[in-house]
Amino acid sequence: MKVGDSYDVVIDRLNHQGKGICSIDGRSVFVLDALPLEKVKIRIDHVSKKFVSGYVLERFNSSSNRVNVACPYYELCGGCDIMHMSYDFQHDFKINKVRDIMNKFVKDDIKILDISFDNQFNYRNKATFHVKEGIGFYKEKTYDLIDIDKCLIASMEINNVLNILKKMNLNNVSEVIVRSSYFDKSIMVIFSIVGIVDEGYFIDCLKDISSSIYIKKDKYKLIYGEKYIVDKIGDKKFVISPDSFFQVNTVMAYKLYSKVREYACVDNNTNVLDLYCGTGTIGLFVGGKSLVGVEINASAIHDANINKDLNGINARFICGDSGEVLNKLDKNFDVVIVDPPRSGLSSLSINEVISVGASRVVYVSCDPVTLARDLNIFKEYYDIKEISLFDMFPNTNHVETVMVLERKTL
Repeated sequence: MKVGDSYDVVIDRLNHQGKGICSIDGRSVFVLDALPLEKVKIRIDHVSKKFVSGYVLERFNSSSNRVNVACPYYELCGGCDIMHMSYDFQHDFKINKVRDIMNKFVKDDIKILDISFDNQFNYRNKATFHVKEGIGFYKEKTYDLIDIDKCLIASMEINNVLNILKKMNLNNVSEVIVRSSYFDKSIMVIFSIVGIVDEGYFIDCLKDISSSIYIKKDKYKLIYGEKYIVDKIGDKKFVISPDSFFQVNTVMAYKLYSKVREYACVDNNTNVLDLYCGTGTIGLFVGGKSLVGVEINASAIHDANINKDLNGINARFICGDSGEVLNKLDKNFDVVIVDPPRSGLSSLSINEVISVGASRVVYVSCDPVTLARDLNIFKEYYDIKEISLFDMFPNTNHVETVMVLERKTL
């Protein structure tokens, strides 16, 4: 088997990225845009010791779970990778993905709840557009620009800004980030520049639609409007600055945060520790008697302190590595909430969380594989109760999970 070879195959199953898998000469071959039980002609485009991949030349039959893709850029862009699946089948795929990973790596009988979801389209409150000959997204794994007219998963407000950007002179602009508030539909536009630009021109073009306009070269410079835009999750308000992290799906963030609060069992006597707290959104939403948040990003901590004042909540936010900071803290916490990056918790953070001895740990994860790795350490000290799934990123293979761990009686 070599690059360029063609084969007629039947797709057996999907991998965790949503690619079809078939077998040729005893080797698994990963096929883009192919669903189980589809018979297809494929061409091999990569062969190595680690994996073999191919793409569809001809489809002899279509799965009942296949839908016509509404996005004209789908096969080029790479931002969405499972839009060819019906939305119900996307959910089945994500549930099975989490179940398979837990069964393979944790091997405990873990209760996996159904997936929570909302809108399939127009859910993103942030988009990053690249600028070259036009404006749009990069083709997957390249720096080739796909010039687009709209993005089906971005908010309508972001697409309205894109329509204006496409008519503008964007010389010396390399990138444009657009952020929108679900709460009041306010817009922030950030231009990354590589030379001199006419700030007044940007303002004239966008002032009627934007609440805030920044340019960024070495640092951010506000050239129009408000320093922040504000969004709401439940009854809590949160500032969004140019570089702060905020959940890109505001509606689903409310559902996820509500599950965290349910799992944390917080009341007016609960002392809460929020690790990898970002701008403090989860901890401030959950509440309790006291809140300590830890985050390594100084800009996020700055916004977290604004957020606690905005909501009139007494909290303490500390800038530093979660494991190192926790090592030096008095560990008087009833509940620990962790929301680490895709890489999961550091070994130091896990050990320090275990040493706290909190009755509950609520683990928010964007990667089931690193979650499973960390659970294998936690399960010596904590019972794994259940996992709730959230479709924060419809039409992509990603799935967000929330898990509750209860301290064992030793």
